[in-house]
Amino acid sequence: MKRQFYIISYDIGEPKRLNRVRKFLVDYGEGVQKSVFECWLTESEIEKVINGLMQLIDPKEDRVRIYKLCWECIKKVEFSGIDDAFTEEPPDEVII
Repeated sequence: MKRQFYIISYDIGEPKRLNRVRKFLVDYGEGVQKSVFECWLTESEIEKVINGLMQLIDPKEDRVRIYKLCWECIKKVEFSGIDDAFTEEPPDEVII
C-alpha cells in the first residue's frame, strides 16, 4: 500500500473536543506544532481519519483542514528552527 503525506490542522472550540481530536490523531501521525499533525497514510487510513474526525468535531464550531502533499512538494518545504527535513522517500510502513 502506497502512503501519502498529509498535514492535518485543526481549530477546535471546546477543550474536551480538542483533547479528543489530539488523542485520536496521535494514532495516525506526529504532532509537530500545536494543532498540526504530519501523517504518512494509506487511502484506507485517511478515510478512517476523516470519518473519525467527523465523529469528534462540531462542524458548526470547529475547523479541520487536511492537506495532501506529493513527494515533489514535500522536497520543497522550507524549514526554520529545528531542521527535520524529509530526506528520503515515503516509508512503506509507519510505526507509531
